[in-house]
Amino acid sequence: MKKIILFFFAAFFTMNLSAQTVEELKAMQAEKSAAASALQAEADALQAQIDAFPGWKIGGLGILGFDLADNSAWYALEQAYSSQNSLGLGFTAFANYDAEKLFWRNGLTINMKKQNSKAFDADETTESITDALGISSLAGYKITEKFAISAEGSYNSTLLNFNDPGQLTISAGATWLPIPDLVVIVHPLGYQFNFPSADFTSNPGAKIGATYTKEIYKGISWNSNLSAFLSYTDDEVKGYSTGDLSNWTWLNGFGFNLFKGIGVGINAGLRGDRQLVDNYRSLAGYDIDLDDKSGETNPTQFYYNVGLSYGF
Repeated sequence: MKKIILFFFAAFFTMNLSAQTVEELKAMQAEKSAAASALQAEADALQAQIDAFPGWKIGGLGILGFDLADNSAWYALEQAYSSQNSLGLGFTAFANYDAEKLFWRNGLTINMKKQNSKAFDADETTESITDALGISSLAGYKITEKFAISAEGSYNSTLLNFNDPGQLTISAGATWLPIPDLVVIVHPLGYQFNFPSADFTSNPGAKIGATYTKEIYKGISWNSNLSAFLSYTDDEVKGYSTGDLSNWTWLNGFGFNLFKGIGVGINAGLRGDRQLVDNYRSLAGYDIDLDDKSGETNPTQFYYNVGLSYGF
């Protein structure tokens, strides 16, 4: 009996000693964590000063996506014997210069994806390609800290069929700089050249847009560019009215940093452009009805690309 009492006393003493040791370790851990948080806050403050310092800033995000799929006697699918493979490449980059009175912002966007699908029982192979190229350059002179006069040149096309179609927009007007990461332009003086000129209509108009680049959360970056061209054309040109000649594009890139710039990236684009839609439908043999203003004849164009990414 005495031995049993001694055993329980020793066990209780050991457990109490362990509890005290764990509490001491937790207290030391909390102290170190607080010190680390303070140092990280100082490092973040220094980085903010570096980011705000005048001069050149260069960055970008590259995305590579690849997948393979094969079905053999998988009868839950409509095509029980089929295969699919796709390869996607997305790239966004910027080179921006900022000084007391001058700024110059340059952007590049590339998105390509090739997908092949084959149904073995039908012996049919289909191929689809997403191809987009965008280049922009905005320069301005600051009248105040928030407002500037500016001029921009932007070009949109494809890599595989360069300039067929192509779209060059030159504009001038005002730029608003509400915060360091956001640039808003309102350019009432503009002209949009659409190529090839035999198939597309060029016209004067206004260019408006906004660009936002920010690490919205630790390890998560977002690059967004929204632009629109509002045509000034009053009379119908080749059957197109003013609204038909106006167009807009919204491009977004998201980067999720997992380890030293390597992570997961997403590129997505939206566009509304009646001339591009009609050109495609004409080449595909569809009838073109310019009087039809429904969404079916001018749908919102969309692409996305997801894959491994590297940010710099």
